[in-house]
Amino acid sequence: MTEKVAIAGASGLVGANILKAALARGYAVNGAMRNPAGPAARLMDLPGAADRLELMAADMAVDGAFDPVMQGVAGVFIASLVPVYFAPDGTPARELDDARGRAEIIQPTVDGFLNIMRSAIRSGVRDIVICSSTSSTNPVPAVPVKNEVDHWSDPDQQCADRKFTSAAKASMERAAMALAAEHGVRLRILLPTLMLGPMVLPAHGEEGFMAALKRMLRGEKGRHEKTPNDSSSMAHIEDVAALFMAAYESPVAEGRYFAVRESWHWNDIYRTLGQLDPTLALPPLYEGTPAAPTGFDFARRDSLGVKMRDIPEILADALAWAKANS
Repeated sequence: MTEKVAIAGASGLVGANILKAALARGYAVNGAMRNPAGPAARLMDLPGAADRLELMAADMAVDGAFDPVMQGVAGVFIASLVPVYFAPDGTPARELDDARGRAEIIQPTVDGFLNIMRSAIRSGVRDIVICSSTSSTNPVPAVPVKNEVDHWSDPDQQCADRKFTSAAKASMERAAMALAAEHGVRLRILLPTLMLGPMVLPAHGEEGFMAALKRMLRGEKGRHEKTPNDSSSMAHIEDVAALFMAAYESPVAEGRYFAVRESWHWNDIYRTLGQLDPTLALPPLYEGTPAAPTGFDFARRDSLGVKMRDIPEILADALAWAKANS
């Protein structure tokens, strides 16, 4: 019998790529999202989808909404952590006071994830892989090389800094780990950041740095007016999906894993893009002493056995997709 998995947030950037990878590996998939009748219906065009994919409507804000999604599945991927930058009334998250930030940004994220996990647990599922973010791995003070086990962001400090969107990540992870321990669930948490490359759904190419690449191809401003004295971690989106599948399929994987290739200073990122396409409208490079890129201990990531593409290849694939889809 074909093994079936569920993917919560299957129409998102990470979820769509996990879905594509799962179908390629022969899994049957229940793909859940709020609106499967919209643009996400294009997921049915993926190889293997006609026979092994069912798109289902479910809202993580509704208790029990994921119960039908979990029927008959052996494992669950939760990739529905969409960053929330505004309160329901439109107030930017950074302008909220502590009480509103916790109630309107953090708690809905935590409650939504726990709703999905409880549906899975009620159905007998004990293998769950969730998507969080490296923003949950930033201790204060910063460390030169961080790892997934020892290094956590402090949600209280992030709330004090009005970084409620970031605080939601570590808060959600802690709550998920507690629920998993209570019910004997083997939980894996993947921690990506900037994800680039070919997009499964065209709409994903209209967001973030992929959209900035398209603007720079048109001669317009991309992400930066001037190159910041900062670094960015990144990974090829298909490698991120491969890490999710490897964590699920491993008989021993558990806990947190970085899902990034490495971190580069923005000067090096823009220099590489300029070498790939000299016509890009790139910002002026930073001229001072460059800040050191974020350092990572990748021992746990590498234990999953996924070969990660390097940053020049990541940028080349992203740029090629942006050119073909502009």
